[in-house]
Amino acid sequence: MRYLHLNGRKTPVSQIALGSTYFGTAIAETTAWNMLDHFVALGGTTIDTARHYGQRISTDPSPSEQLIGSWLKINGMHQHMVLIGKGLYPEPTGKSRFSYANLLYDIERSMDELHTDTFDIWFFHRDDPRIPVDEIMDMVAPLVQSGVIQTLGASNWTVQRIAAANAYAEAHHLPQIQASEIQWSLAKSTPESWQDPTLVCMTEEELSWYQSHEMAVFAFSSQAKGFFSKAIAKEPLNTKSQQRFGFPENYGRIERVAQLSEELNCSPAAITVSYITSQKPDSVAIIGPSSISQLEDSLTDSNLVLSNEQIAFLEGRI
Repeated sequence: MRYLHLNGRKTPVSQIALGSTYFGTAIAETTAWNMLDHFVALGGTTIDTARHYGQRISTDPSPSEQLIGSWLKINGMHQHMVLIGKGLYPEPTGKSRFSYANLLYDIERSMDELHTDTFDIWFFHRDDPRIPVDEIMDMVAPLVQSGVIQTLGASNWTVQRIAAANAYAEAHHLPQIQASEIQWSLAKSTPESWQDPTLVCMTEEELSWYQSHEMAVFAFSSQAKGFFSKAIAKEPLNTKSQQRFGFPENYGRIERVAQLSEELNCSPAAITVSYITSQKPDSVAIIGPSSISQLEDSLTDSNLVLSNEQIAFLEGRI
């Protein structure tokens, strides 16, 4: 496993993070606990969760946070893990929840359910472009300055909004956004294909900005819901995978993944993870396995580093 050191934290950030969207719902508690144990045994330190995961409405508890909180507390693992939280997800109607009262509500409920008094990394789960960035940065600053949030991040924000927020924060001596979480994988995708205009997917322009500003990116759906692994194994892709990733460009990359996988003697899952973790800026691939076997498949070659030429080959540039 390879690691990053963000914001001088003692516990390093594993470049493969365990996603928990379906913990406590589609993924049963026993399976989730086994995956958490196995993830740690294989060198993982970073767990990604969110207030929204498993909720029906914003006042519901988060099954994901509750499950992870119990695992952390019972096993005494808080000091050994990097805990990622997220909040201020919109209402099911799409109505924005950006307010100081909702920020405090989400933070306090998350701390209760995760049995913690601090977040190693905390992301705004979505943006509301109608709200000026100065209001947002003023609102969150006390939580960062007090240590409740160790590293502030923005999930599904455009680089233009992040740049504007950080320019304001720098001018007013406030904590800045230091990490971004967006959809990024070898399989290109768009917010339209997800049928979710609040998402931000990686583009060449966005990647160039992250590289020039050396900002860490946490990539969700980093394996494109198993798009390449399933295609190479001749397994059918479900409707959601086809809708989100079924572009001709992506189908054209399947054989390239298969070829490189054979040359390097590793699984397609390892190739797609390393596609993220081998790039600049230093980035983290968030994986979402639903079983121990899928987890092991993704972590088998966790130290694999692809060369620039191999990345270019996968993308079809050479």
